[in-house]
Amino acid sequence: MSKLIIDNRAIEFIKQALVKETAKAVRIFTSGGGCCKRFGISPVEKALKGDVSYNRDGITVYLEKELVDNTSSIEIKFEENKGLLIEFR
Repeated sequence: MSKLIIDNRAIEFIKQALVKETAKAVRIFTSGGGCCKRFGISPVEKALKGDVSYNRDGITVYLEKELVDNTSSIEIKFEENKGLLIEFR
């Protein structure tokens, strides 16, 4: 992976969630299985083994190693009606 892009609204949303959850970071991971992969984002205290960590504008993001290995970029944005959206390329 060469780029992690997080828009300003998403950063503010994540910062508020971290304060509310008293967590230190967020983790992005693959969840589910079958025909359609799903992705999750969750407040956490520490990375899991193999996670790759990034720091952006005062927040720490842990990415599951598989996501880092299989994407060229990840963009996180916030939309008022939909919440956090994660795009992988």
